[in-house]
Amino acid sequence: MITGKVDQPPGAMDVQPYPTEEDPAVWDSLTRWLPDWLVLRIPRYNLPAPLALAIIAAALLGAIMAPRLAMNGRTGMMLPAAILGVAALVIVAKWRILGLMALPIVSLMVPLAIGTGSKTGINAAVLWLGLLLGLWILDMLARERQIRLLAYRPVIASLIFGVVVVVAFGFGQLPWFATRSATLSAQIGGLLIFLMSIGAFLLVAHQIQTITTLKWMTWVFLGLGFVFFVFRLFPSTYWIMARLFVRQAVLGATFYAWLVAIAASQALFNPKLARGWRIVLGILVLMFFYVTLKGEDRYWVSGWLPPLLALVTVILLGRPGWGVFAVILGGLIMVFNTSLITGVFNEGDNTYSTITRLEAWRIMVEIIKVNPVFGLGMANYYFYTPLFPILGYKINFNSHNNYIDIIAQTGLVGLLCFLWVLGELWLLGWRMRDQVPEGFPRAYVLGALGGLVGTLALAALGDWVIPFVYNIGMDGFRSSMFAFIFLGGLVALARIYHISPGRSIEAAPK
Repeated sequence: MITGKVDQPPGAMDVQPYPTEEDPAVWDSLTRWLPDWLVLRIPRYNLPAPLALAIIAAALLGAIMAPRLAMNGRTGMMLPAAILGVAALVIVAKWRILGLMALPIVSLMVPLAIGTGSKTGINAAVLWLGLLLGLWILDMLARERQIRLLAYRPVIASLIFGVVVVVAFGFGQLPWFATRSATLSAQIGGLLIFLMSIGAFLLVAHQIQTITTLKWMTWVFLGLGFVFFVFRLFPSTYWIMARLFVRQAVLGATFYAWLVAIAASQALFNPKLARGWRIVLGILVLMFFYVTLKGEDRYWVSGWLPPLLALVTVILLGRPGWGVFAVILGGLIMVFNTSLITGVFNEGDNTYSTITRLEAWRIMVEIIKVNPVFGLGMANYYFYTPLFPILGYKINFNSHNNYIDIIAQTGLVGLLCFLWVLGELWLLGWRMRDQVPEGFPRAYVLGALGGLVGTLALAALGDWVIPFVYNIGMDGFRSSMFAFIFLGGLVALARIYHISPGRSIEAAPK
């Protein structure tokens, strides 16, 4: 049911309060079947009963298993790890803001991963995000006693995209070719990447309630990025960098694009930020391009082109005159120094990469023809590619293009939904540019729009946005997650400042 009341500033429409446990009207069809113990909260600690019971069970299990675990040194490490995990669970359940602030830290710096028997494991970023999503859903069931979501168009589009992905997963169980398909664990992994990406967006959009929370999450992200690139400037400090950061995260192209977009927007268009900090952010952007455009790093086009497009977009939106000047200057450089540009795209393995990608895309069209509507399911096409030799070789390969990947796995319906989500986010951000206050909010909107353009470019250059399970995989989610997190922040910002006439979607009794 969609209610007509929304959060509004004083003097506008009445605010519909969140439901309380004493209000029987909030019981809905999704929670009526739950027993009382599952929705009650422990008053003293304000924790959901299931979480409190889980903590007690974990403590008892730890006490029983402690002597046996102590006999095995490696296994014994599981006990303190479990204790720390339970402590983190309690802290995050009590102070959700800390969990959101920790997302960049866990993604970039925690190397933990659980093996799955396939090419990729479930890493700390996936686990942490899953924990936050679980607590959010549990809180809606236990405290609010209803599933209540914002009715912003990007949110609705993302929910429909999620439904299409699940339907495509079902189609993936059909035998499309006379050869084996991806293992069920790989298909579930591919499904998880799609759903966790959508979940990251929805989580941040709904859980960030104040501008302060969004600021803290943003500053933590920028601070970690600054530290990383300081280490990258000096080869003698690489060993420190390798110990502090997770390689798969900090070398992810999505991390780069959003770091540049947000840092540049805050440096250029946040007049309320102290001049010293704006200079620091400007130095961060300069360090990034210095590092990525020198030596052999310049051959990695995904590493610098999307961030450059993000930067130009931020400038064009914030100061159109500056942006036009930058575009003209860049065009003149390309015209009078074509050897520099052609050299970058023709050196290294870029020529071979271009040839093989074009041939791979031609083959992908033939594979997609089998079911262009809902696709072939998660990761299945990887095992169908040997049926279509590429340059004379019968090998497994992936498309290295998110748009083609999405069509192959979820069909044209899935691609249209994906583009619908991004299109709605662009329209929302476009409306917000001149409606949010000057300072951090407006700079954030400009950065999000710049990051969105960079994300579109990244999707064309590889599976950077929604990682393919047999290529970048779960490890790539450490980086790709940032696109969905900060786009979710854009929706949260719209709600905080009442930009869109969004209503609330809630499952209410008929």
